[in-house]
Amino acid sequence: MIKEQLPGVKERILDSAKGLFIENGYAGTSVRDIATASDANVAHVKYYFGSKSKLFEIIFDEAFDILIQRVSGIVDSNLPFEEMIEMWITTYYDLLPRYPQIPMFVLSEINRSPEELVKKIAQKNPGKILGYLSERLDEEVEKGAIRPVPVLDLGLSILSLCMFPFMFGGYITRTVSISEENYNELLKEHKQHVVDFVLRGLKP
Repeated sequence: MIKEQLPGVKERILDSAKGLFIENGYAGTSVRDIATASDANVAHVKYYFGSKSKLFEIIFDEAFDILIQRVSGIVDSNLPFEEMIEMWITTYYDLLPRYPQIPMFVLSEINRSPEELVKKIAQKNPGKILGYLSERLDEEVEKGAIRPVPVLDLGLSILSLCMFPFMFGGYITRTVSISEENYNELLKEHKQHVVDFVLRGLKP
């Protein structure tokens, strides 16, 4: 059995893996890279996490838990409707830069093992968020503030509008010859565009 030779080895491996996945992508990061960056060794990584994919799943679960908790809290809050929509979208734009590999992980899992991905997401009970959102939509429709919109359509629209810029950011920066720094600045402005676009689409 491997014993920790230095304090906090497991935590350092997690922190280093997050940084490397963000910098180099999943495919561009090896177990040895993670071990070196965390001042550990390959055996430590395999002992604590089993494999690179298992390590990434832990990071994915952490990010997804944070996302579900934040969105659920926002949708189930007493915020005015338009402010609620803005905060919901802002949550994606705040969280995804910290975990930019999450959208690509979801995409790869859809192709590799869709049943496992569905099971993983279902365990987080996203239906609770849709239930909260449905109630808010009904209230706003009754007041005449918005037009009737299927709750799932709204959820998918917001999700796709927020995820796409992070899923294909690397391709976009290379295609239009823009630096990553400038692209990140563009995303800050794009967030407000998404908010305005969604709210305009809901108007009666």
